Amino acid sequence: MKHSHKPALLLLTSSFPSTPEDDISGYVRDFARSLSVDFDITVLAPPDRAAVLWPADVFSLTRSRSIWPLALDPFNAGADLNDLASGSLLAKLAALVSMLCFFGRALRLALTADAICSHWLVPGGLVGALISRALGKPHVVVEHSGALHLLTRMRGGRRLARFIVEASDRIVTVSADLKRKLIELSPQAEDRVSVIPMGVSVCSPSGVVSARSQTRTILFIGRLTEIKGLDVLLRAMEGMGDCRLVIAGDGHSGDELKRLARSLSVDARFVGRIGATERRWLLSTCDAVVIPSRVLADGRTEGSPVVCLEAMAAGRAVIASRVGGLAEIINDGENGLLFEQGDHRMLNEKLSLVLSDDRLRLELADNAQRFAASFEWSRIGSRYSRIIQTVVNENDAIGNKAVQPSGIDG
Repeated sequence: MKHSHKPALLLLTSSFPSTPEDDISGYVRDFARSLSVDFDITVLAPPDRAAVLWPADVFSLTRSRSIWPLALDPFNAGADLNDLASGSLLAKLAALVSMLCFFGRALRLALTADAICSHWLVPGGLVGALISRALGKPHVVVEHSGALHLLTRMRGGRRLARFIVEASDRIVTVSADLKRKLIELSPQAEDRVSVIPMGVSVCSPSGVVSARSQTRTILFIGRLTEIKGLDVLLRAMEGMGDCRLVIAGDGHSGDELKRLARSLSVDARFVGRIGATERRWLLSTCDAVVIPSRVLADGRTEGSPVVCLEAMAAGRAVIASRVGGLAEIINDGENGLLFEQGDHRMLNEKLSLVLSDDRLRLELADNAQRFAASFEWSRIGSRYSRIIQTVVNENDAIGNKAVQPSGIDG
């Protein structure tokens, strides 16, 4: 039997913006919007103590409920599960109960879905895999880095990863580095894993910064945590009196980083957590964006920070550490500059070079913007749509039914 409607897609995520303007995991929101061309999207996210009633959108948003007060629930849309892994036994048990509530809600929503797409291998990927096994629904997982690292270091993580892989039709990682790590953890993934980054909204070429003389502004956007490497940037800017640093984001290392900035006499402005509008404004007015991500002692690193493509799309010169997916996006000296992670002296040299050479800075920015155009959400969304539609059609063929998509290219 043919369906006259678009296929129904249930999107499971453990992180989601609190408001439409919030940009914490805003790429999950934009992912849902880009796929809404071809699917009827229902997003299921955890509770969020800062969430507002979501206005009408091209997708439906549902948040799971918890038996705990929101202020005490460790499983919420703004939490990092890697932090929970090192938390108390009580916190872990409380999170487990909330995750079971999430699973129950997901199971009910999946009954009317044609397919399930999960962001992060755990908990979303695990929930999606269990439901896929129970209901026979096709399942696609998108991994951004954090959950893969969690599975790598947790007891039984390899076995859990193998189950998720085997119970899923396709896995997508946002970088080739993550694909390699996933295959190392679960070799069964090799024949069903693809690499597709998240997308970006591309600005017009008129956004490229001019070469006129001015006090240079360096921009950092990210959580104030160790893995983001802001301390490396602060040390690199010591003595650079003609530069100001704007730091957008919050996190548990905030106070420590503010003290470090004062001790180094760096002209640093901490603006806190920002929304999408302010994010776009900061990207349009800075001279360069620095992404100093590092590899932690336990091996954890980032996948492919979305801010890198956002900065490139805005026509900014980008300087980033040579880790994870950043080294896959940036061709050193062509569309950005790379430095060795943790090396603040090398970062200082790269900063001095890009800020003192207007021609180089503008050339890097122009090349970056042209490069980012291939990652515009309409293109990236179509790639994800084709993968999901393929598994839907394969599942329909087995069930002797066909779903007709709208506007999907080959």
